[in-house]
Amino acid sequence: MIARHHFAFLLVLLFCTSAANAAAPMPVPAPPIIGAKSYLLIDNTTGREIAALNPDMQLAPASLTKIMTTYVVFGALQRGTINLDDEVTVSEIAWRTPGSRMFIEVGSRVTVHDLLLGMIVQSGNDASVALAEHVAGTESAFA
Repeated sequence: MIARHHFAFLLVLLFCTSAANAAAPMPVPAPPIIGAKSYLLIDNTTGREIAALNPDMQLAPASLTKIMTTYVVFGALQRGTINLDDEVTVSEIAWRTPGSRMFIEVGSRVTVHDLLLGMIVQSGNDASVALAEHVAGTESAFA
């Protein structure tokens, strides 16, 4: 028969072992293999690096202009100066914008909602210019 103090000791030992195992960090899976030259993924809570590939390599930010355009457009939506259902007439300037495209046609009318999808999902430079023109009149005024 186990004495009470031995039983209490075993319970404390069991609890401490369980607590230590619960506090142990979870194993981190191997980083993914993706088609990128460089990336860095950090745990927001701990600041711990989770995965990286050439994290110090200097690269131009991809689609930074579209990210900033999205930010400004969402600000205009929040202020109520434009609406998602506004129809934007596509200018020749927007249509001629080089690079990745949504393939909108000159003179066509496209909603702000669809242009946002074209810019965010398809990375459409043409949609980005059309939105900039809708918000500010011209691309240069928008910039």
